[in-house]
Amino acid sequence: MKGYLQVYGHTALDVILKTDEMPEVNTSTEVKERSVRWGGTGANIAKAAADLGIKTGLSSFIGEDFPREYRDSLYSSEIDLDGLISIPGYDTPTCWIVTEPGGDQMALMDQGAMKDTEEQEVREEVIQNYEVIHIGTGLPRYYKRVIKKAKDLRKTITFDPAQELKYVYTPEMFEKLLDMSDIFFCNQNESDMAMKYLDLNNTDELLRFVDMVIVTKGKRGSRLYTQDDTHDIPTFEPGDMIDPTGAGDCYRAGFYAGMYRGLDPYDCCLIGSGRASFALESHGAQEQKVSWDDVVDRLEMAGYSIIN
Repeated sequence: MKGYLQVYGHTALDVILKTDEMPEVNTSTEVKERSVRWGGTGANIAKAAADLGIKTGLSSFIGEDFPREYRDSLYSSEIDLDGLISIPGYDTPTCWIVTEPGGDQMALMDQGAMKDTEEQEVREEVIQNYEVIHIGTGLPRYYKRVIKKAKDLRKTITFDPAQELKYVYTPEMFEKLLDMSDIFFCNQNESDMAMKYLDLNNTDELLRFVDMVIVTKGKRGSRLYTQDDTHDIPTFEPGDMIDPTGAGDCYRAGFYAGMYRGLDPYDCCLIGSGRASFALESHGAQEQKVSWDDVVDRLEMAGYSIIN
């Protein structure tokens, strides 16, 4: 299968716990609502991107307990699953996500089958057949080999370690992978951590390593840094605010949908922000099937014209 986007990252089960407030250390708090959803940064991005009309592949490691219904759901979006590998003796990664009413979250991650992947084979064919390689959550030593192969094959590489930047990466390994990439995705906390690792004072100094940096800021929108300019990107109003889980992943999928259609980086970020707004309207990132036209219509209603 020849495609556009190959996504590396977690395919996981998300246990979403809603509380009135986060517990302090050595205390507890009541869970008001509990649900189990299909999740993982890799699968979230892949499914949202495929639903936006991109030929997408997913590379991830899962356990023998991976639900058949989850696999069927990914197939229903026509995602190439040649890179979705089941590891004998391991469980599927599981993330417990605690959410406050205002949208703030914290998470506990059981890596499961993603825990011991450093020596796993890097499958050249799942890189060769795609133009853009998204490097998400997972072990950096494995991804260093993936990125090297992708660079040898002249692919566009997007680096997005997400929350694992804080506890999986060393400053040295982060710098190596960043310097091998073309685009860096992060949220504000991760941007601060990246600057700390690299002893930088400003986010735009990350452009020493990559061509483009995109920082998502939740309710405050996002910011695009390129070698030529900096742009603030607005948010778009959701129909109903249900759950913020996976909104950042959907932003990335929207950005890629714009790239796939040849839009400039600013318009790609607008599409990303528009797609993220739909994620707020449902539980988890994979509940809704949102099309390209859905996102363009929402942007146009807000006064932003995108060439379709």
